[in-house]
Amino acid sequence: MSNSEMSRAIRHLETTGKMKEMLPRFFMRMMERKFSNEPVAWCMVGVPPELLKAFDLLFEWPENFGTMCASRQVAPHFIEVAENDGYSPELCSYVTNTMGYCKLFKETGEAPEESPLPGGMGNPAMLLGSGFVCEPRWKWFQSIATRFFDIPVYSTDPLAPPWDIDPHDPRIADHYLTLLREDLAGQIEFMEKHTGKKLDINHLREIMKLSHEALSYWRDTLALRKAVPTPMGSTDYFHAIIPQMYLVGDQDAVDFYREMYEEVKDRVDRQVGIVEEEKYRLIWFGLPPWFNMGVFNYLESLGAVFVYESTYNVGDYFEVDLSDPLEAIVQRTWQRAVKMHEYGAETMPELCNPAVFGGFSGSSLLGQLVEEYTLNGAMMHLTRSCRAVSFGEVHTRNRLAKINVPSLIFESDMADPRHWSDAQIKTRLHAFLERMEKAKQGGKIDGL
Repeated sequence: MSNSEMSRAIRHLETTGKMKEMLPRFFMRMMERKFSNEPVAWCMVGVPPELLKAFDLLFEWPENFGTMCASRQVAPHFIEVAENDGYSPELCSYVTNTMGYCKLFKETGEAPEESPLPGGMGNPAMLLGSGFVCEPRWKWFQSIATRFFDIPVYSTDPLAPPWDIDPHDPRIADHYLTLLREDLAGQIEFMEKHTGKKLDINHLREIMKLSHEALSYWRDTLALRKAVPTPMGSTDYFHAIIPQMYLVGDQDAVDFYREMYEEVKDRVDRQVGIVEEEKYRLIWFGLPPWFNMGVFNYLESLGAVFVYESTYNVGDYFEVDLSDPLEAIVQRTWQRAVKMHEYGAETMPELCNPAVFGGFSGSSLLGQLVEEYTLNGAMMHLTRSCRAVSFGEVHTRNRLAKINVPSLIFESDMADPRHWSDAQIKTRLHAFLERMEKAKQGGKIDGL
């Protein structure tokens, strides 16, 4: 895998290059605090990062750790350790990466030397999980707590309205708003018990203000990618999601996204693209292959650029009253769920997510994006070990075919490179580009 000619990613923005400075500071801050004997929580996407910051809680994200292990080519070792321990290869590779790491940690009493972070993820004192999107999440942290660390677990379950109801019905809205409030109250009770701290509402309010300011700059930046030529591609996008996922509520995140917006806006004003000749504009569905992000650069060398990504996308902006920051989290979650429901919930049934993580939803949004972003095609990464981001791809492909937009579904994984083949994937990419060219010339394409 290390010999893949597509493995090394090249970014186009100066701002994303500064992540090399921001991330070490972030992780070093955690390393320094570990020596103070403060509790460390392992968390999942679906837990509001603003709430963690309000408790001044030191946190780690095994999912993010999985992407780092994948990019450093050490995930296969951890995954194989887990498989040898009885975990199925069909499980989420983030899960098996974590399980292999935990097994080695328990055997030696310290972080495995292969860990991409000095000292690894740290010894957890509690686990804050979420049932958002996928079913392995429920058992993931339960298994950690029973097999490797004897620590308490709290799993949130943001139940979402089904596709065939009216979320504007006051009775329906009241039901889900009540569930969201109860779920948030449960998280707070758990953290107060296991940190020995009381939630400071005023502190949370200030964190929420910074969070919304940072996310506003980020949304505005992503909207600038409608420009032709596009000023920003997927290698920058996937690198820049880290503050959105884990650092919102920090002034550093506000400064980062403000600077990124200004740089991308300047590129739009000067009509500076990321390739010399922009032939094809694409949307990306699914998780990226973190071990081989250079696939995006390879396509760029052929004139194909990505201007929108379905995963991690924060989506529409919603105005909320921050005077009650807890209610603001609830309302932000519900308003986003309602909007996604309006787009159509057939490809994203889990809509209620208290974290700042979005996802693609529905045929209405699909048609809107094709027009607004001048899309010529779509690539869908059928992620072998993540059904949650892969279901609905055939449906989406067929919807696109009806408006003569070609698409490609290819199979690989987000963290496990054993399912990647340069030769096979490159053959399919070139055939796909030929189909897009045919469609551009007015030819009729099929749904395959």
